[in-house]
Amino acid sequence: MSEMQQASGGEVALSTQALVPSIQRFGEKDIEVTFLGNNADGQPTWILWNRNEPYLIGVLRQGKLGFTFEQRTDHGVMLHQDISFSRLQRAIAG
Repeated sequence: MSEMQQASGGEVALSTQALVPSIQRFGEKDIEVTFLGNNADGQPTWILWNRNEPYLIGVLRQGKLGFTFEQRTDHGVMLHQDISFSRLQRAIAG
């Protein structure tokens, strides 16, 4: 898949085309998602940006047991480990 697309049921399918940003809707929010490639541990890694305001939302990695999301908040970084992608979607959608 060369760009992010909606899968059945409205779930997001993440792009694996390196360094090509795409816009994806999470609930009512448009999020810019960019695949960075595999990290040093061989895990696929994406960054998520707010489309309307230039700030980093977080870094997403796919591991064996699920996704790890390092989320930027007003109080620092919040780490969500081994979560499903549908749970991530709900969290971002607010």
